[in-house]
Amino acid sequence: MQIMNNKKGMLQLAFAVAGFACIVLLYYFPANFYVLLCGTSVLLLVIVLAWLNMTSPPAPAVQTTKRQIYRDLVESAGITVFTTDQSGHFSFVGSQAEALTGYSPAELEGRDFSFLLHPAWINQVFAFYNNQISSRIAATTFEFIIRTKSGQQKWVEQSAQLIFTDNHISGFQCMVKDITTKKRTELELKESELKRKETQHRLDSIINHATSLIFIKDLDGRYVMANKKFKEVFRVTDKDIIDKTDYSFNSEALADHYKTLDNQVIATKQSVESVEQINTPEGKMSLLLVKFPLLNQDKSIFGIGAIATDITDRTEYQQQLIEAKKSAEAARMKQEHFLSNMSREILSPVNNIQNMSNHLLEMSLPADQKETVLHIKRTVASLAGMVNDVIEFSKIRNGKIIIEKTAFNIEKVLEEILQQQLPVAREKGLLLETQTDHKIPSILIGDPQHLKKVLLNIVSNGLRFTENGMVKIHVSLLQKTKHAVVIQFAISDTGIGIPEDRIHDIFESFAQEDGNISRRHGGAGLGLAISKSLLQLQGGDISVKSRPGYGSVFTFHIPYGIKIRIDSLSPELDPAVLLKGKRFLVVEDNEVNQKFLRVILKKVDAFADVAANGKEAIAYYESGNSYDAVIMDIQMPVMDGYETAAYIRNTLRLQVPILATTATTTREVIDKCIESGMNDCMTKPFEFDHLYHRLIRLLYKSSMPNPMSGENNNEPKLYSLDLFDGLDDPESLLDVISIFLEDAPLQVKDLTEFCQQGDFSAIVKAAHKLKGAIAMLQADPITSLLVKIEAAAKEGKDIEPIREDAARVAGLFAQLEKQLKEESLQIRNGNR
Repeated sequence: MQIMNNKKGMLQLAFAVAGFACIVLLYYFPANFYVLLCGTSVLLLVIVLAWLNMTSPPAPAVQTTKRQIYRDLVESAGITVFTTDQSGHFSFVGSQAEALTGYSPAELEGRDFSFLLHPAWINQVFAFYNNQISSRIAATTFEFIIRTKSGQQKWVEQSAQLIFTDNHISGFQCMVKDITTKKRTELELKESELKRKETQHRLDSIINHATSLIFIKDLDGRYVMANKKFKEVFRVTDKDIIDKTDYSFNSEALADHYKTLDNQVIATKQSVESVEQINTPEGKMSLLLVKFPLLNQDKSIFGIGAIATDITDRTEYQQQLIEAKKSAEAARMKQEHFLSNMSREILSPVNNIQNMSNHLLEMSLPADQKETVLHIKRTVASLAGMVNDVIEFSKIRNGKIIIEKTAFNIEKVLEEILQQQLPVAREKGLLLETQTDHKIPSILIGDPQHLKKVLLNIVSNGLRFTENGMVKIHVSLLQKTKHAVVIQFAISDTGIGIPEDRIHDIFESFAQEDGNISRRHGGAGLGLAISKSLLQLQGGDISVKSRPGYGSVFTFHIPYGIKIRIDSLSPELDPAVLLKGKRFLVVEDNEVNQKFLRVILKKVDAFADVAANGKEAIAYYESGNSYDAVIMDIQMPVMDGYETAAYIRNTLRLQVPILATTATTTREVIDKCIESGMNDCMTKPFEFDHLYHRLIRLLYKSSMPNPMSGENNNEPKLYSLDLFDGLDDPESLLDVISIFLEDAPLQVKDLTEFCQQGDFSAIVKAAHKLKGAIAMLQADPITSLLVKIEAAAKEGKDIEPIREDAARVAGLFAQLEKQLKEESLQIRNGNR
């Protein structure tokens, strides 16, 4: 009976061992058919051996041999086999133990099993196996950590079978496998899942606390997710929207619109932006909607994400700005209309009074009556001056001032100033003197009328605020080159002076030192503001030094060209040489002007074809004719000058120089000429040498660095280096250009960015800084725009015109930058 019980136990153990071996094989080789087949064979062999052991009790030697075979079979599956007595001491240890623990079977046999356990696991393992013994559980499986001989920690899975002897528990038969890799993988997966849940929780928290509406759709347009804000705005729940499309709660037209946006995202895999006006339970709302594709690792789109930001306040503010801009523009137009009417209605009778006063002064009047007439004349002149100041200021502010380039004599301008202001000086008992540097050329090219305006403003101020002493005008040559000069004017007085804390305010509009001065001395407070603007338009600037009680000194400078008389020209610069044989196309509808231009050009042996309008001019070109330059009137029938220039540039693709002639050169006219492709604009009527000068500048100076070099580049030059002709060597000139090309692009970029931001204060500073650099290069079109930008930014009212002018500055500067780089290359090659 005892033998049968033992055999039965062995059979059970054989089944357990074989089954466990198959499980191990399936665990490690789940898809390997051959391994499974071998495992099954092992199972059958073990069962057969167990059965033989049951049915025919073997001799002890045979039994030992079979047990060894059994153990070998198990260990060949990579499983460590050992037995212990009931107290846990090793009685047998398989050869695989060394690979698992680092100890050889000999080192383990006889030792207590617990020395392999990790200290943290000793109590758990003992409790587990004591329970197995006390509960007489035949077989168990337990996972725990052991420490190897080298101190390494390993996770193991141990199957323990109780060994019974005479129905008493005598020990354990155990099979152990290393599951460290499996446990590490499980732990990593667990950690990863925890992190994923954490990330998901954070993302959900961010999305649900976002102030924007956020939602996700699948590719069929069904809502997959919507955040808290979305549901609050539309007062819906997940049940109301999840798995539904826009057609479920929008009109068909609106749903079609949203579907079109979705399809665009799906087709392009690009984000789509739109402004949507929606109705909510709280009323109308403006949303900036951005839809974007959701892509997987393969860059395939699997959904559509969307973020909608409430811009209702911004939209209303923009609408208010638009309305305010319209109102401001309407007010400006009314103001201009008022000023225009005022200039006509007020100045006309004022001029009549002045004329009658002059007529009375020519008569033989008693002394007291003559004094009265003189007083009337001065009062009316003062009134006319203030009215003109207001009109002039309005023109400057609206960019309607045109700076002329005509020949004049500076001494003559000073004489006119003395003629007008000496009577005032004598009446107050003051001296008025002028002193002129004899090195200043007798004929300059510039704007004498605006110079006279500036001088009159400053001199009249000096006389007005001076009770004793004198006012003096000192004119000196500040800089001179071959083709240009910089003239400095210093107007000093011995008047009341200006406190230091008011110095920077006197050039502002309607500014005077204090209210008492306005009452005592009169004036609208515009003279110095106008003067500064006019100087800046001419590439100059003004400063003042003053000491209260001692007087003031106003100093300003202006660059001018030098007039070269035709009768003194060298053969190389003589128009008869430079223009001889040149072919010109004259486009002019007035027959007198046609004949006049023919005569002018014939005097220098130049050829001219005449067209009565733009259509005839184009016909000349399309017939195969070519010309060195075009002289074209702007106002013509059939096809005007603007249209003709644009056609020549855009359709015929010609870069021939085009000189516009017009009776009125307002800022709008000049801007339109430039936009249509013309190179220069001059006012009719004009003198012979004036036209020659413009044509030479177009054909040579503005087109070619060296007139005799034979190059042919008809792009108009935006600058002049005349002010730098006094530099000692080409390297110095290159240094100047290099510094400009390094600094100016950054300044243009800053100006553009400030304009986009609408930062008026920064715009004023940036425009003023850039203007100084540009003026030194005599790039007048850019300088004029910068002056206009600076003036408009100081007012701080309307940003859009400033942005438009800044864009024009950027475009012209890009052209200037290109030309200066070409100029630098020519200087290095010795071609200048």
